[in-house]
Amino acid sequence: MHRFFAARLDENRAELPPEEEAHALKVLRMGAGDECQALIEGNLYRAAIAETSPRVILRLYDMLPSPEPSVTITLYQGVPKGEKMDFIAQKCTEAGVCRMVPVAFSRCVAKWEGKDAAKKQARFQRIAAEAAKQSGRALIPEMGLPISVKQLCGEMRNYDLVLVPWEEERGNGVRAKWQGQKNVAIVIGPEGGITAEEIDQMKAAGAVPVTLGPRIFRTETAGLAAAIALLTLSGDLE
Repeated sequence: MHRFFAARLDENRAELPPEEEAHALKVLRMGAGDECQALIEGNLYRAAIAETSPRVILRLYDMLPSPEPSVTITLYQGVPKGEKMDFIAQKCTEAGVCRMVPVAFSRCVAKWEGKDAAKKQARFQRIAAEAAKQSGRALIPEMGLPISVKQLCGEMRNYDLVLVPWEEERGNGVRAKWQGQKNVAIVIGPEGGITAEEIDQMKAAGAVPVTLGPRIFRTETAGLAAAIALLTLSGDLE
């Protein structure tokens, strides 16, 4: 069943945005009466195309079970080199992460600033949108602009739990620290890792360092591993 992101018009109707409209009519060759599913404001509906001109209008039927996880996960990702953020944006969207924010740690080699940062943000937002649609998400994760470690610490009060996978941590895994919290942040360092001083800053702001086991993940896979571990514990992967 084809799924489309749509904008609600009223209780029983929704409209496809131009890019979704083009995909439905020109690529999939769909027409009036064809059934589909509509993703609207985090909810999934059974729907059918009611009109195709001048815009594609969907008739909404019953709401379907939401594919969104019960735990809301925000990923704070140390700015990586090259195209690694493409992979992170795609795979963490597929896993169920709801928001991703780049962080300029002291050991970050790559620098995203000004217009370059805005262009990258737009690119990652497109990747997340494509991944959300492919994986059956009901919402598109928000991709943020880079922030500093100080700004990150200031945002930690917004979460029930902030987990920081750190290669120097011993004994405390995700299972030991997650106690059913629903609004969780995961903080991942860049290729060079997080310094002890940065860990101390984050701990003072309420963050909890954890281990992901005896093996060290790369920066582009650590957030994905931590998110999947958390969603496994919460039962969202069953």
